[in-house]
Amino acid sequence: MIKDDLGRKIMTVLLAFFIIIVGIMIIYRWIDLKEKEEGPRVVKEVPGEIRTLTLFFANSTADGLLSETRDITSEGGLENEVKQAIVALLAGPEDKDKVSAIPNGTEISSVFWAENKETIYLDFSEALVSNHMGGSAGEYYTIKTILKTVGVNFPQVAKVQFLVSGYPVNTIAGHYKVDSPLSVKGWR
Repeated sequence: MIKDDLGRKIMTVLLAFFIIIVGIMIIYRWIDLKEKEEGPRVVKEVPGEIRTLTLFFANSTADGLLSETRDITSEGGLENEVKQAIVALLAGPEDKDKVSAIPNGTEISSVFWAENKETIYLDFSEALVSNHMGGSAGEYYTIKTILKTVGVNFPQVAKVQFLVSGYPVNTIAGHYKVDSPLSVKGWR
């Protein structure tokens, strides 16, 4: 009789365990079918904040700077925002009274931020040097429009290092040294 009671208890426990496992399997299968009917859950993409930048261009008489604004998305950190600013600057002005001092065909390859040096490294394509129109005024405005655009929009940047195809260059058009980082606020 003791063996019968023990056997019944074991069978009852095993039966209960079996029912629980089958119940869990049915619930998981039901959840899986429900998800297939509804389709995959889509995470709504939240657009980044819009940030308005001030870009600087030479005026048509090459004796001063004029500004324009552009909107960018503020996502991806400082490097991405600076790159968007330079891309907008490379696209040129919208106003006919303003002139881009950056040579045609110039592209920005990459941007690197060295926070400990407060320096942003701008890596341009070879066209920055090879397509430059020349002259000290032209070179001055090429440098100045980039420095002013970066300095006004990104106050954490103290210096800008110009690179061409990944390497520093001595000069862009032969008149101003750009082989070391230039002070955003102190350069001419």
